[in-house]
Amino acid sequence: MAEESERFGPIVMMTSLILLLVALVGIAVAFISGRRLSVKESEGDACPQQLQEQIVDLSRKLKNAEGELARKREFAEQMPLIVSKLAQELPETFLPPLAVRFAKNYFYARQVGYFVPIEGSSDYTLEVGVGFSTDWQGKVRIASDEGILGMAIQKKVVVAKCDPLASSGTRLLRLSLEQSGVDPDFVAPVIGLSGTAGALVIAGCPFPHEEERVHVSMLADLLSNALQKAALTELSKSSTWLDPLTGVANRLYFARRFESEIRRAQNYQLALGLLILDIDEFKKINDTFGHPAGDQVIRRFAEIVRNVTRSSDLVCRYGGDEFIVLLTSSNIQQVLAYADHLVKNIAATDILVPRHAAPIRLTTSVGLAMYPADGRSTTELLHAADDALYEAKRQGRNRIVLAQSLPKASQEEKEAKASSSRG
Repeated sequence: MAEESERFGPIVMMTSLILLLVALVGIAVAFISGRRLSVKESEGDACPQQLQEQIVDLSRKLKNAEGELARKREFAEQMPLIVSKLAQELPETFLPPLAVRFAKNYFYARQVGYFVPIEGSSDYTLEVGVGFSTDWQGKVRIASDEGILGMAIQKKVVVAKCDPLASSGTRLLRLSLEQSGVDPDFVAPVIGLSGTAGALVIAGCPFPHEEERVHVSMLADLLSNALQKAALTELSKSSTWLDPLTGVANRLYFARRFESEIRRAQNYQLALGLLILDIDEFKKINDTFGHPAGDQVIRRFAEIVRNVTRSSDLVCRYGGDEFIVLLTSSNIQQVLAYADHLVKNIAATDILVPRHAAPIRLTTSVGLAMYPADGRSTTELLHAADDALYEAKRQGRNRIVLAQSLPKASQEEKEAKASSSRG
């Protein structure tokens, strides 16, 4: 639970903002009261027109500030509850109804629905909702390329009614939410292990859309995380998303999760760290002790990495003796501290190998890239971290190299590095 709460540092920031707003409201009240008092003292009951207008304007701003304060207090009170609930070990089927009920209550919405793809079709249908007639669930088919739902699914971002793109591209050929009598304020795609798992649709929200968009996005991300976690727990029984040798995530799952984390980092303007690391001179271990020993070393290496990594982050075996660690909601200082701790732990661990009495010790080289400084896409970040790992090997191994410390390489240099083998 401690790790889950680290994702939601914005709630702490929101609490500070609430305290600031309280102070501003107090100042505004004191200012209005003082101005009124000074006018009465100097001119009795007669207020100049300009001063009256200023008082009306300040009163209006005070009322708006009180409304914003109440809304932010509501956010600070309710969001931790849904965070706590969705972080629990729950079956996948329990999660969408939870999110729908929370959205209905928090956004004071007239309609909230969770729409999912229909098997064997590109259309979507209502899986669970409130405010919809009973004949909608599993029966009404909504096109995934029409209206605001289509835009949200195609762009993989939260789309609001106020967005210009929300009303563009609608055709009469296939049924959209709008043509079905639903007037969505927001549509938020929900990402599962295999891509878009569904879409959260919210209609009849009385609050300003721009201010509520971040809350909708946060709810969609919470639901995405919870669905991915529940699916991974279930699929671990068949090892679909796990590396069979080490038990950490495999390359396929990493690719799915990486896309989701990039989207979350974009939505909340968060930093994200990507580390590519491998075992220094691993080929010598295989040549000296044999491949069973090599497998044992890889298993133990993965165990060390996993033990020093938060459960909210991701450890993946990318291939051979190469691993990737994805550190979410972490700035460069936090990522460097983690990498330094990891490298020291690996170097200090005795590892037993088959048919060899004395334990051996390993070292590791690490290439580190940060979002958004070193790239804004999965491809850019992977290339940046890989270049940094190559440089760590070139400098003598057993070290950490930051991608942003490297000079900008020419295309020829990049191609030469890609064709070189790392020992």
